Amino acid sequence: MNRRVFLAAWVALVGIGRRAWAQVAGDPIRYAPLTRPVSIPLEDVTTPWRPVAFTAEGTAPATPRRRVLISGVLFRRDSGTAAGTSGSIEHLSALCVTCPHEQCQVDFVTDESQLARIRGGTPAQPLFECGCHASVFDAAADGARIAGETPRGLYRFRIAGVSQGMVEITEIEEVALSEV
Repeated sequence: MNRRVFLAAWVALVGIGRRAWAQVAGDPIRYAPLTRPVSIPLEDVTTPWRPVAFTAEGTAPATPRRRVLISGVLFRRDSGTAAGTSGSIEHLSALCVTCPHEQCQVDFVTDESQLARIRGGTPAQPLFECGCHASVFDAAADGARIAGETPRGLYRFRIAGVSQGMVEITEIEEVALSEV
């Protein structure tokens, strides 16, 4: 075995090992800043499960000048209590509505008959569904993967807080900027 073949094989094994370890150990989510924060009035998300669409802008990590536009939704999860207009972000979620599998648009499903069909007869809390390959994501669990070909859940935005009645969204999962 010559030296180049040995080195190439060693580098490949190290890469595969790192990826496997990251999946087992669960790498912490890394966030990247948006080009400018997205501001949405808090009063627009007082009703549970009523999403507010927005478009955020970031820059791709590999090519810093490449502008990336990301479609997202902000919504209030059902907290079991009446939704108020307090400054709490505890029950808010901001998710990218692009499927991580092949970048198709996902739909927010709230219709009980559709939810029962997706869940096999059991109505549930709202879900996101990808129309391309039928991947399903749990809206109540920040877009976690439930089923389908997708390798992961939906990309998440970070909500910085609420200031002067506006919800401020400031960051996106870093990996989304290179995959969306």
